[in-house]
Amino acid sequence: MRSTVDRNRRRLLKQLACLPLASGVSMMTSQQAHAMTCGSGKSLVCIFLAGGADTFNFFVPTNNTDYSTYRSTRGDLAVEEANLIEVNDADQGGFGFHDQLPSLANMYSQNRLAVVANTGTLVRPTSRSDYLATNSLPQSLFSHNTQQKLWQTGAGIVSGSTSFGWGGAIGDHSAECNGDISIAPTFSIAGNTDWLSSNQNNYISLNADVAVERMYGYDNWSDFIPGDRLNRIGPTLEALIAQGQAARDADMLNAVANSIARATSATTQLHTALQENPLPQMEYDGRNKIARQMHLVARLIASRERLGMTQQVFFVRMGGWDTHSDQNERQPELFTALNEAISAFQDTMDDINKSSSTTCFTASDFGRTLTSNGNGTDHGWGGHNFVFGDAVDGGRVVGQMPNLANVGNDDDTGDRRGNFAGRIIPQISVNQYAATIARWMGVEESALTNALPNLANFAQTDLGFMRS
Repeated sequence: MRSTVDRNRRRLLKQLACLPLASGVSMMTSQQAHAMTCGSGKSLVCIFLAGGADTFNFFVPTNNTDYSTYRSTRGDLAVEEANLIEVNDADQGGFGFHDQLPSLANMYSQNRLAVVANTGTLVRPTSRSDYLATNSLPQSLFSHNTQQKLWQTGAGIVSGSTSFGWGGAIGDHSAECNGDISIAPTFSIAGNTDWLSSNQNNYISLNADVAVERMYGYDNWSDFIPGDRLNRIGPTLEALIAQGQAARDADMLNAVANSIARATSATTQLHTALQENPLPQMEYDGRNKIARQMHLVARLIASRERLGMTQQVFFVRMGGWDTHSDQNERQPELFTALNEAISAFQDTMDDINKSSSTTCFTASDFGRTLTSNGNGTDHGWGGHNFVFGDAVDGGRVVGQMPNLANVGNDDDTGDRRGNFAGRIIPQISVNQYAATIARWMGVEESALTNALPNLANFAQTDLGFMRS
């Protein structure tokens, strides 16, 4: 009998971890965070471009020789010079943002956006010979699922002690900074994510298309759980309560009661705060999914003090970047939607005076091949990322832009026959990128070491693109 009770209790904890608590809200695993040093109020937003974004067309070298090389290698995928918004890097010369990304170009020119060049999953600094000899490579390169997980965990392998997200490590810090409040400071507006996973704290999953509503009528949960209001929650809770009663397990029943109490408190506070901050000035095409996610993030940032939070961490996701085909037709549409979302969001942060305390950054599964497959690009490795906000030391390229030549290119992985592969080896590790961002949030070095175990393999552990 005891083993059955234990199994039921373990199953209960797993089910409660993913239990939808109210319309538009879910909460994931909760324990206590360890103490960390805190600073002023800050919000961090990860914009994940799912599918592997071809960032070599986001940001293009415009120096004569460099552009000619880029065009020669990219062929019909190359962005025309006339379709580039010119910017400059003091050390590396001229570049251009795709003209469907004017908001990024504008923030770069205002020194509020930095381009972090040629970033990707790495276990340690890696050369072409390392790649060809398969020395210390990340697991399952060029695989969507694996590379997404490794990006979000900063790990070199999928399983093991490094399976928790580096966003979760930042969230642990934020939870301690926020003190004794009932709402987790970490939010996914895009469902489950490895980036926010933690063995110490929870995160809240919100749906940008579903309003957060209060939970009514659940105080006397053991006697009154109306199915029409609980929707999917009702059958789950009823089954769990029945298990606890059958096993005469008070701990199991208490776990259900505590979960409902946390849910009631959290949804009430979120509902009230969001009602107070609709931010109607953030205007965008209502069909723009990433803009809707960013709008909800903006409302929660506007509610930061109202919710009693010193720090917040957010995850949003934009799909559609797996451009194996029709890239020239699809990419401008993707750029337009992303630019609209970022522009509307940043204008809103300016309007509510949160620009200096809010930093956004992009991430993606991997970069894409420099060469065309005939109608698009295939899975690559390194690619560019973009960090923006008033705390960013912007208007510059962080790291060295890769060689884009299709002959004699040591930045290219090559293949075993010595041919050009069009897959660029990253020079900056996700670990370095993550550590720089996490330090701005105030995460201590010991926590960084735990969250990013491969960070010690790199000489430069702070890329310097964040102002203190």
